[in-house]
Amino acid sequence: MKKKYFLPVGDSQRSTWLRNFNAKLPGYATKLGLTKLETDSVNKDTLAYDYVLDMVANSKTFEHTCATQKTSFRNSKSGTEVIPFPVYVVSTPPDTVPYGIFTRITALVKKIKASKGYLVSIGTDLDIIGTEMAGKESLDTAQPTLTIKIAAGNPQLKYTKGDKSGIILESKRGTETEFTLTDKISVSVYNDKRPNLISGKPEKRDYRAWYTVKDEIVGIVSAVVTILV
Repeated sequence: MKKKYFLPVGDSQRSTWLRNFNAKLPGYATKLGLTKLETDSVNKDTLAYDYVLDMVANSKTFEHTCATQKTSFRNSKSGTEVIPFPVYVVSTPPDTVPYGIFTRITALVKKIKASKGYLVSIGTDLDIIGTEMAGKESLDTAQPTLTIKIAAGNPQLKYTKGDKSGIILESKRGTETEFTLTDKISVSVYNDKRPNLISGKPEKRDYRAWYTVKDEIVGIVSAVVTILV
């Protein structure tokens, strides 16, 4: 079965991956035939990547702080307290590196896997072995599992979204005899805030769902869950 790319997608996930790779790589350098220049390069790339991620996060926080003070200056009643301006704190930057950090990492991983000293155990420790990709047959049998409870007076449904786009949720209320579309849902927790068909009268509600991928229904329908509202 085909394996997917070993590097994770998200920025923070790549940062975590890179720090693990950087921390463990020197211990395998001799066995894999890597030079100190190569391991030093990975270390500099790791520090640089983490630094720019921190800069992005700090910039967003600073922008929010400035916007809050601007709103307070504009809308608050006059006072006597003098409020200092926000100060953007910059930490000492690491050594600069060229663009293309993960292009270099990918090339190095290819070299590592071609090394005579390479072992699957090393690949596992360095997290450079991709995971098995789910085939079409797994989508054909994908089935959401719904759980339900009353929260703030409304039915609250939960399911595990995983790598799916969401679910198509159907329901049957009170004396209804057929399921009808309730909503197309992309979040893993959904609150059904519709009022009862007859105000003040309790009603039974049945729910079922299909997974969706890119707005197309996949897999098989869930088991029906029931609750009294």
